Amino acid sequence: MSLKKTCVGKDTWDSHNKMMLEPLAISDSEVFSIIKKEKHRQTYGLELIASENFASRAVLEALGSCMNNKYSEGYPGQRYYGGTEHVDELERLCQKRALEVFGLDSEKWGVNAQPYSGIKPASVEM
Repeated sequence: MSLKKTCVGKDTWDSHNKMMLEPLAISDSEVFSIIKKEKHRQTYGLELIASENFASRAVLEALGSCMNNKYSEGYPGQRYYGGTEHVDELERLCQKRALEVFGLDSEKWGVNAQPYSGIKPASVEM
């Protein structure tokens, strides 16, 4: 079996770049429009539902960052897949901050800072 060098054509590369770089308003104007209406509703309406949060811009940036692309099952330093060093760093920082905010001793307490471990992501803001 011989190995052939595979070249990606210009059309494929252009399509990839369009998909990866185009803002939502351009790539899917219908979804963008629905999200925009929901943002307006949240900004100008008032609903007192305890299980809902109004995430800050910083939280929305973090949740929409490249960190969302990485699968990171397991715990810091004990992941099942490679390439998680920055996920580990961020999770350890979150654990440290949680212990500090509650004044807890790290020798006596542990923190599960994984955002999808049963809590809503906006609740993880630290």
